[in-house]
Amino acid sequence: METILVYGASGVQGGAVARLLTSNGVTVRTITRNEKNVTALKEQGIDAFVGDLSVLETLKEVNRGVDKVFLNMPIEYDTALIKQHITNAVEAARQADVKLIVVNSNGFLPEQPTDTKTLDVKREMIEYVQQSGIPTILVKPTLYMENFLIPGLINNGMLFYPVPADKPIPWINSEDAAQYHYYALTHPELAGQMLLAPGPEALTGAELGERFKQALGQNVTFHSLNYDDFEAALTPVMGAKQAAGVAGFYRWIGANIDSLNYYDVKDRVIVPDLQLTSLKDWLQQPHVITMFGS
Repeated sequence: METILVYGASGVQGGAVARLLTSNGVTVRTITRNEKNVTALKEQGIDAFVGDLSVLETLKEVNRGVDKVFLNMPIEYDTALIKQHITNAVEAARQADVKLIVVNSNGFLPEQPTDTKTLDVKREMIEYVQQSGIPTILVKPTLYMENFLIPGLINNGMLFYPVPADKPIPWINSEDAAQYHYYALTHPELAGQMLLAPGPEALTGAELGERFKQALGQNVTFHSLNYDDFEAALTPVMGAKQAAGVAGFYRWIGANIDSLNYYDVKDRVIVPDLQLTSLKDWLQQPHVITMFGS
């Protein structure tokens, strides 16, 4: 039985991948900075190490005996730290003779240089992994439904979110995205290719409001949130640098959304037998609906 190293197994996206792998009998390993996470991870059948991606020697130990790696592009806007983490992860994998790396772009990602530094660094780091000599598959989800759980997005019957109201987006949840990642991890012959990972339905802002209304049983109207207001609201929660990075990501989406086609792309890899969840059904899951006080 092969061993797969899942970065971020204590988080949302990586955790979904780790659970899917273990449920299919795969040995999963991970690294966490917080020792308090180790017990919970081991209870899930995951071999957990305590360490930091900034320390190459620790990553060498974690990668020893690993066959494949699932690598999340971190939600991090310190560009120097991103570069250090990714280069360390790749070097440790190379020294361990890892056979495949599956990279999660963690949302929409440009294919060409932009004027948004944090997006360009992420794109450059993915190219670094692809050019490492280790077979690599890139998986590109769209926007995660879990983003709707940010406190304050729904207020007085309004759903506020910083995307255009009239443009459809195929939202996906982390458990569904994990199905694409699992497919990539179990199909190494796709190395060198990219898997687009859209959700089952592309929804405009008005349609988002309607799905929330259906799921929550209350009137909800979508409002396209101003990017500056979004950044200002995030700053007290995550700090100025992180908030600016997140807002910059959404500014880029707003300017490029017409080119982010996740369905009619020639020669894209089609993943069969997906069991994807509609937004309405996701919103009605008990652990989600309680977040909205319903």
